[in-house]
Amino acid sequence: MLTDLSKLIMRKLRLVKINRNFLVFLVFLAVSISFWFMQSIKETTEVNIAYKLRIVELPKNVILTSDIPQDITVTYSSKGWNAFYYKFMREAEDELTINFKEVDNNAGKVIIDVNNVRKAVQKFKTEGMAFKSSVPGKIEAFYSNGQHKRVPVIFNGHVSTTAGRYLCGINLSPDSVDIYAPEHLFKNIKSVKTENTTYKDVEDSITTKISLLSPKGVKVLPEEIEAEICVDIFTDKTIEVPIYSVNVPNSKYMRTFPLKATVTFLVSATLFNEITADNFLIVADYNDTKSNSRRCKLYVRQQPENIRHLRLSPENVEYVIEEATE
Repeated sequence: MLTDLSKLIMRKLRLVKINRNFLVFLVFLAVSISFWFMQSIKETTEVNIAYKLRIVELPKNVILTSDIPQDITVTYSSKGWNAFYYKFMREAEDELTINFKEVDNNAGKVIIDVNNVRKAVQKFKTEGMAFKSSVPGKIEAFYSNGQHKRVPVIFNGHVSTTAGRYLCGINLSPDSVDIYAPEHLFKNIKSVKTENTTYKDVEDSITTKISLLSPKGVKVLPEEIEAEICVDIFTDKTIEVPIYSVNVPNSKYMRTFPLKATVTFLVSATLFNEITADNFLIVADYNDTKSNSRRCKLYVRQQPENIRHLRLSPENVEYVIEEATE
């Protein structure tokens, strides 16, 4: 049976027409590639190697307040097998470590330059590879010696609502954060702003995460906060509020007509029942009567913060001044 199988295979092979020109082409192509490869490894070329960058031996109280690149790319010049190996066959990704003491300028900043990188890569023993440059060529980062303080957060965005809705307030959580910075920056920072974000046509209250803006050389913790943007339907409410007289001499008595004023304002539906006359203070000033006019102006000295478009009726009242009885 094996004999029959071999005969069948030979019969099939005779049917295959081999193009001898194509075979010659393949041979010359292989020879050319071999010559090119041998010539290439003799020429000087550049090799870029990326390393993970890490600063080591930081004192316990030191906190880096600037971001440093995660990677640094070193360019070598080399020829021969070394260049080919590091370009195409190297698999491991080495970590480039730089000692904090070697790059500390003792003024709240670390500076990593080409010389620091050149020294750090020597431990990798890249024989036949000559150091040329690094990217980035210079790295500067600020640090704090542990000094920190808590500062308030300021909302820095813009909110617009749909028709019939009003912005009731913006609650930030947390409303203050810790900052770490070198001493020369530390004392000038009074607050931290959120990133400038716009919320258009908001119809209902929303809760969202917002990143904080960190000044250069300053580390903010946490780096983002939660913002609750409160939106509600506002409606008209009208109440009567007593009128009080102020700056009246002890020997006088001032009476206004009417004794109460009508206050109309817009208030959110959730706070509608909470706003009462006790939340307002409306006064008539005795000093306004010295103009001999029969009427004096009313002033709103106290009102809730969460109302809109307050209207007072009447705005002026009649009055009488009487001698106080003992």
